[in-house]
Amino acid sequence: MSDKKNKRLQELKGSDFEIAKGQPDIRGWEVRDAEGRLMGKVRELIFDARDHKVRYMVVDVKDSKELELENRTVLVPIGLAELEPRHDDVLLPKVTPFQLRALPKYNRDDLGTRAEKAVSTVFGRNTDKYADDADLNSSFYDNEDFNEDNMYRQRKNVADRYTSEQKERDLKKEEERRLKSERHLSEEEIGTPISYVDPVEAERLHAARLKEARNAEEAEEIRRERQRRDGLSRGNFED
Repeated sequence: MSDKKNKRLQELKGSDFEIAKGQPDIRGWEVRDAEGRLMGKVRELIFDARDHKVRYMVVDVKDSKELELENRTVLVPIGLAELEPRHDDVLLPKVTPFQLRALPKYNRDDLGTRAEKAVSTVFGRNTDKYADDADLNSSFYDNEDFNEDNMYRQRKNVADRYTSEQKERDLKKEEERRLKSERHLSEEEIGTPISYVDPVEAERLHAARLKEARNAEEAEEIRRERQRRDGLSRGNFED
């Protein structure tokens, strides 16, 4: 089958199809790598009219000295994209600048088998079993590179993390309520809780009391000795 004017693969714009309700339209979104560096922008989406699925993004690659990229337009399989949940960027965490440079330039009139095989080969697939002169069947797209669910991996991770954090907060609150209830029951059963006494402070107070008691005993002994002496003195005087 000729690559020219493939009616199965069409640009979404100008076709009889549109983005499903509730799904994001990523046309115009910036494309970035895993480190957040700008790689380009999504110009268009390529729709499979037979299977009613988006197969590719048309990406306008931007000139970048840092990534050694030049302005060009290429096809990127939709399953390689992940939607960044905070800024609505398209991330290509598994796509390298080398691969973007190696991709054939996009031609809207050349969306046939040879063009698709050339794109998949850049991303490491062996496509020899697919004939160049026959249209690709659905099995060709039974590959992670075309798995649309991958687009929502980032959002799912955020949702899972939020759910996990919320569950942890709920468990913490439940534990606080349980401990509070136990303290309340304990106070009702034994009355006001006994105040905590520092063992070091208790030892110091005990030593002080012992010293005070010894001083009192010594003072009492001195008083008695004086009384005894006073008594002897008075007796000698009377004699």
